Amino acid sequence: MSKSKLIPALLTLAGLAVITGLVVFFGAGDVLHAIASISAVGLGEYIAAQLVILLGLGLGWRMLLRSRQKGSFWLCVWGRAVRDATGEFLPFSQVGGYVLGARVITLGGVAMADAVASTLGDITTEFLAQLVFIGVGLVILAHQVPGSDLMMPVSIGLAVAVGLGVGLIVAQRGVGTKLFSALAMRIAGTTGQGAADNFQRLQAALDGMYTQHHRLAWAAFIHLLCWIGTGTASYIGFQALGVHLSWVDAVCIEAMLHAIMALAFFIPGRVGVQEAAYTLLGGLFGIPPDLSLSLSLLRRARDFIIAVPVLIVWQGQEARQLKLNMNAG
Repeated sequence: MSKSKLIPALLTLAGLAVITGLVVFFGAGDVLHAIASISAVGLGEYIAAQLVILLGLGLGWRMLLRSRQKGSFWLCVWGRAVRDATGEFLPFSQVGGYVLGARVITLGGVAMADAVASTLGDITTEFLAQLVFIGVGLVILAHQVPGSDLMMPVSIGLAVAVGLGVGLIVAQRGVGTKLFSALAMRIAGTTGQGAADNFQRLQAALDGMYTQHHRLAWAAFIHLLCWIGTGTASYIGFQALGVHLSWVDAVCIEAMLHAIMALAFFIPGRVGVQEAAYTLLGGLFGIPPDLSLSLSLLRRARDFIIAVPVLIVWQGQEARQLKLNMNAG
């Protein structure tokens, strides 16, 4: 097995070992009892909250495509669903999710350059909104849990990330870094059109997108609302588990969770990292570890329930497209 496949596999196994260890340490019976105590209504509300967030994510992407570019709202929602499902649950890197999400909207009629440019713009506005969300979480943490050991490392990480965000925007305006160029070409290369030959077209699409300041602002604002929505989803999940946590505290936990998970981007699905982070953060707000761990497992179950139908339908679309290509050939 090549190193490119072996390392993610080893990291996934290590993450699964962490999950197993946490469940055993905090009591498998308590964790299973907490999950089993969730009502069908509570689970339905938790899943519905994530679906609402998905609609918002699709709208944020749609804002970066003008009407003439054929990117309808529902096409962007579907592309985002495929992006997230494949990036988290299939043996691809996160970049693989970006690639397939862009491919989905090109199959829906969006030109390759516009699909790639809007994907990169969507990644950027989502990342910048995430930084604001983490900043909000830090403010809440400083107020609710003064003196927390997380304050300093998260603050330093946030400052570094802001610099990276500025660099990301500068790079896109001129595709000025080899890393960014490689990402753009990786996404563009799966469309069947020569990526190198279309480099200038891609740059023109990026430049055109960045002249639409109001669209970028709306996309970033929508993403910020979606990030806050993840805190609301956590609040619903905690309530379903019988944890009476305030909405503000739930937002803080979610913001700090994503700050921690951002450091583990190289681990497929953040397996193990999410569980450990939930346990740590829950403890800051007096939540028993078994309940924090239960929410993490509930979150994975929710994502799986949403991802499976998405992956099945997507595979059907790919099979039909392959059949059409073979008939055309």
